[in-house]
Amino acid sequence: MTTPTPPQPQRTPRADLVPLSEKDFSEVAAFIAAQSGRTKESVEAHLQWFLLENPARQPQDPIGFGLRNSDQLVGCILCSPQNFCFEDKKILFMGSSSFYVDESCRGQGGRIFLQYSRLGNQHPLFGTSANAEAAALWKASGANSIPHSSGELFGILRWPPVVEEFVHRRYSNRLLDLLARTPISSFAGLFRPLKIDIDEKADSLRPLSSAEQVMDLPIHGPSAKLTALRDLPYIRWRYFSGRDQTVAAFAFRSRERDQEVLVTVNQRTRGYRGQINTLNVLDIYPEVNEADLLRVLAALTVRYRNTVDALVLRNVSPDCQTVLCERGFQRRIFDAPTGWFLDRKKLLPPLDWYIVPADGDGLI
Repeated sequence: MTTPTPPQPQRTPRADLVPLSEKDFSEVAAFIAAQSGRTKESVEAHLQWFLLENPARQPQDPIGFGLRNSDQLVGCILCSPQNFCFEDKKILFMGSSSFYVDESCRGQGGRIFLQYSRLGNQHPLFGTSANAEAAALWKASGANSIPHSSGELFGILRWPPVVEEFVHRRYSNRLLDLLARTPISSFAGLFRPLKIDIDEKADSLRPLSSAEQVMDLPIHGPSAKLTALRDLPYIRWRYFSGRDQTVAAFAFRSRERDQEVLVTVNQRTRGYRGQINTLNVLDIYPEVNEADLLRVLAALTVRYRNTVDALVLRNVSPDCQTVLCERGFQRRIFDAPTGWFLDRKKLLPPLDWYIVPADGDGLI
């Protein structure tokens, strides 16, 4: 009788690291579409805007790095440069985006991230959409988390779609899901109301219809904190390219500063069936205090309450978080910080950050 041969452990195929250029664009889009569950057409349209039309991108910049196995793309990380400023100094960061590794090559993500991190010999690096696995790689590389990127605040205007999501995640029961969609779930709002002082007659948001109108605002002086360079090419690309019909820009008069500040938003759906319509606050610049922030949120509520279920804020200072939670906002803590930066060459002076959700690819 022969002894059965024990099964051999399946080896993870060894993939080759390769730079990615514009000639790989279609293949990269197809790979990301397969990994994310989106259509190739939607991914191509997004990457055409976010990568190729990015005004900070230079012709010599790679669009990213990939893993190839038998001439098939099995992993990628894309590069998204962005200009920041501090006082009168412009600083180019090389951002990361769309970090995916196929299931067959899991465990090799560290190799592709290491290749990207070598760009840190030329520029500071940053990312704003890291999951827990990517955050571990950032941390292992010596990076620091971006302040206030470990969670978000949720201001619920309509409870039924949010209650439905909670019930679905906790119980996965079809009958409970159906009950959560009924007006019964609105009673949750009686116990956790959103306490924002709304002035129905006030219209403190002035819509801006062009990048030039944004540039006319008195917001373009030197910054005491490291923040995005909001110059004309960036504003035109980020908010007025026509790629996202839900993006809107407003001028808001700050009582603290006695001047108009920039407010930008977009809308996205969330939930297991896309039932939660959210309004994401992308940018408020210059930074405002707690009282002005509440006034901005009240004005947005008046304008959007018939079309969205919740307001979403990220990168909020601890003082503002405290005030908003006292007013009924819910704090959602992530598994790990989503924002990271690596300054390997010590190119940045010691400074404060003012990072907003419009930076990188966190809420686009």
